[in-house]
Amino acid sequence: MKKTLILAALLAGSLTAGAQTLFDNENNHAYFGARIGLDVTSASDGHGIYSNGAGFHVGAVYNIPLYMNFYFEPGVSIFYNTFGQQVTTAWNEDVPGDVPFTVDGSIRNFGFRVPFNLGFRFDLTDEIGVSLYTGPVLNYSITAKEHWDKVGGEEIMDGGSLFGYRGFKHFDLQWDFGVGLSYQKYYLSVGGAVGVTKVFDNPVIDFRRNNFTIALGYNF
Repeated sequence: MKKTLILAALLAGSLTAGAQTLFDNENNHAYFGARIGLDVTSASDGHGIYSNGAGFHVGAVYNIPLYMNFYFEPGVSIFYNTFGQQVTTAWNEDVPGDVPFTVDGSIRNFGFRVPFNLGFRFDLTDEIGVSLYTGPVLNYSITAKEHWDKVGGEEIMDGGSLFGYRGFKHFDLQWDFGVGLSYQKYYLSVGGAVGVTKVFDNPVIDFRRNNFTIALGYNF
């Protein structure tokens, strides 16, 4: 009976210590992390013209412990995103030989991304942790250009800037969310960001940027 009570006490103590580490790890500390990721960008309200495009981002974060396993993680990265676009020209019956045709192209967008994420990390073991995060993301676009190809591959336009009167904005805001997995100092995350403000703002084109992201990282 005495041995049973001792084993039960040891087990309870172990579970209590494990639960404390899971939700409130005393070894939490601030650290820098490097991140590189694949982006799949889509256009909300693309009016059937804009489609998904691939891109990437490279940057760094700074993880700041707050309370228990809650943390604040601002960061900065450079990004290159694309949107596919396809337009069918209007047919004018008054112009002899004028027939509609479709042109394919893309929007190529380069800039800086600044996330401000709040998260909580579940430390499953000393080496493995799972985190959930969410927060606003500010995008600053340096370049946004169109590249058009005729169907069949004949290039008809390249390099047209979308800023200014064409309505592409330098700043847009998204809301970020995702899940991360840490193993020792290595990091993997899967997440998404939903457009809050418009990327384009003109009477013809009006959409928001959405992202799906898979990222790899290393925490120093």
